[in-house]
Amino acid sequence: MEEWVREKAMLLSEEFKHYRSLDSYLVKLSSLAYDVEDYAFGDTAKAKTIYEQVLKHPLLADYISNLSCYRDNVESRISSDPRLRKLRDYSDVLLKVLSSTPCREVREIREVSRDATFRIEGVSEKSRREGISMKHRQVKASNIVFWIGLALLLIGVIFILTKLIH
Repeated sequence: MEEWVREKAMLLSEEFKHYRSLDSYLVKLSSLAYDVEDYAFGDTAKAKTIYEQVLKHPLLADYISNLSCYRDNVESRISSDPRLRKLRDYSDVLLKVLSSTPCREVREIREVSRDATFRIEGVSEKSRREGISMKHRQVKASNIVFWIGLALLLIGVIFILTKLIH
């Protein structure tokens, strides 16, 4: 088990190097919860113990101490973001570790989060439909202008022809 914990901590520390947003950290910690549950074969108490061991691993100390500076935001995000639903089961462990770790901001973490996918897709679909609707209206208007012009031209040709014949 200790080898597995060390491997997970190494993997997380490598990935955390590249993260700049609170959102990224929390999504990765949520994914860790799934990995821990798989490793613990559904034993919740064992899974929480392993989760805590991974978080307390020395390789993650700088990242966890940095994250502990944002403890309140972590707590509110976990409870409100639907993408972090699995992390809610481990929020007590995560918050306990963050509370016991002194805040040491190694680098700033952006607190801006991405909107939920259904909201982003809903907005883009709506704007796409509105764009199509506007194009459709422009095409309709240009078609009307074309047909009016053609009708006036035909009326003019007929008028000239009737003058020439008479």
